[in-house]
Amino acid sequence: MLGIIGATDKGLMRATNEDRFAGEVFAPDFAYGVVCDGMGGEQGGGVASSIACEEIRRMVENSHRGLDERSVYLLLETAISTANIMVYDKAVQEPGDESLRGMGTTACLAVISGEQAYIANVGDSRAYLLRGGELRQLTTDHTLVQMMVDRGELTPEEAATHESRNLITRAVGVERTVSISYSTVKMEEGDILLLCSDGLYGMIPAPLLPDLLRRCVAEDDGGCLLEEANRRGGRDNITAVVLYK
Repeated sequence: MLGIIGATDKGLMRATNEDRFAGEVFAPDFAYGVVCDGMGGEQGGGVASSIACEEIRRMVENSHRGLDERSVYLLLETAISTANIMVYDKAVQEPGDESLRGMGTTACLAVISGEQAYIANVGDSRAYLLRGGELRQLTTDHTLVQMMVDRGELTPEEAATHESRNLITRAVGVERTVSISYSTVKMEEGDILLLCSDGLYGMIPAPLLPDLLRRCVAEDDGGCLLEEANRRGGRDNITAVVLYK
């Protein structure tokens, strides 16, 4: 039986919350979750993440029945691509509104169907899998520092504190088309899948996440994740969606 927990907070340093999330369990073996982290100023980022999250939610909730593996991948692609066009068109159709110019959002979407979790991501919101005591990052950030790590110019430890660590190389809504990354993982009994914005993983060291996630599931409440991120500075909006089996 699948379960889901979602939580968000604006953090301690931001005036508004530009993160959005959605998710639902439709059947014992089918659920989804999505996290969007907006960018483009106080208004534009919130507008972009709201449009994208709502469109992804609408498409998944209207199309989730009777899906095979190929159909799930098509749903992931269609949902994010359509959200991308809607965010892009919103900015283009209102050229006089400077607050919307260049707006965009990350998107990390997971659909659990049967024994598999299918994940699509754009930007630097992440998916992690906790199995037993091992926490594994399932997504790769679309950021400048990740490109530098891939080229051997930075170590992962250096990237975590680099001054350009927040510069993303892909976002939903910035261009007319978007390149999406995909991954899949088998979900076993006891597994916990975390989708989160950088305001969470950027504040909480990865070794602390397993205990916090287990507490989150035991209490059926994501508040402990938000509290820990804020206790460590809360420099950004904080969002988590936890799917567990």
